[in-house]
Amino acid sequence: MAEVSAKPPPRLGFLDPLRGILALCVAVYHLSVWFDLTQSGSGMNMALARLGNYGVSAFFVLSGFLLVRTASWARIQNEGVGRFWLRRFLRLAPVFYLACALNVAFHLGMGPEPSWRFILENLTLTFGAIHPNHALVTGGWYVGLVALLYFAFPALAWLREKGDLWFLAALAFGLWLWSLPSTLHGVMAQERWNQFHTYVMAPNQLFLLAWGGLLAGLHARAKARLEPRVALGLALPMLAVLLLPWPKFFDHLVALTGWIRYAYLLLVTLLVALAAFTRNGEPGRIGKVISRLGEWSFGLYLLHPFTMKLVAPQVSGLLGFSLSLGLAVLAAALVHRWIEEPAGRLGRG
Repeated sequence: MAEVSAKPPPRLGFLDPLRGILALCVAVYHLSVWFDLTQSGSGMNMALARLGNYGVSAFFVLSGFLLVRTASWARIQNEGVGRFWLRRFLRLAPVFYLACALNVAFHLGMGPEPSWRFILENLTLTFGAIHPNHALVTGGWYVGLVALLYFAFPALAWLREKGDLWFLAALAFGLWLWSLPSTLHGVMAQERWNQFHTYVMAPNQLFLLAWGGLLAGLHARAKARLEPRVALGLALPMLAVLLLPWPKFFDHLVALTGWIRYAYLLLVTLLVALAAFTRNGEPGRIGKVISRLGEWSFGLYLLHPFTMKLVAPQVSGLLGFSLSLGLAVLAAALVHRWIEEPAGRLGRG
């Protein structure tokens, strides 16, 4: 069994820039749809749909990778399970609570009609185990499912300590098998109103966290790292596949179901792997900007729907899109500075 340190590793490869790119892809996709910038079935529409939706999938892989790679059972034992849960709670809850509060206070309609049941589920972050779309904010379904991982992770870390790569591989394969009925026919067999609700359910998503965990196990074992230029050269053809205007679709859920979904998911998992296995180095000016965007990614993911709500009644089209995106980046930077950083220090204290 590979030796596991109680200390987390330093920054890993180019995952920070990747996180910023993914958050930008998700925001650009949503805003392009809300501001009606592209025609359904056009090449640009299909490319943005894949980049945005599979950007969220890549976030799941990335979340699983980072947690398994940085939070060993030895580290959890050293700090205590309670402290581990507190740190993870402070990573998710403050910005999520802010987004939910804004939605409820201003009656913005992001999610189900607020009730005491839904409010309690969101306050306790248990809605992911009940129904991820009980989130009281657009995109909050991701938060609910990641909260499930955080809750279960001490047990998973202990099992990983005992089984190492064999356990991670079995978990990734088993959860993938669990996803097959939903991905292959379960989502599209539903009534139209219930298709996305079915898509976000745990069986269809949790295997991505496990894929990231398996990738982390391989990363801990392997010593070889890629040069940045080599990694970029390998990544560009994979990215091109996501951008190809084939196969044609009009309903975005069509691109998120069936066997083709697994093909695209393998691509985004490989892209995460390339970023992780790239040799650490000093990023250039553009890399530093994108890395900073990566630090703001959680706020950008949750807050861009609010800037759309603010701008859309006043400005439409490309100008509205641009204003919304710019305000979302600004809001994410402010939230990171005044909420996420203090919460992080509190968790480490």
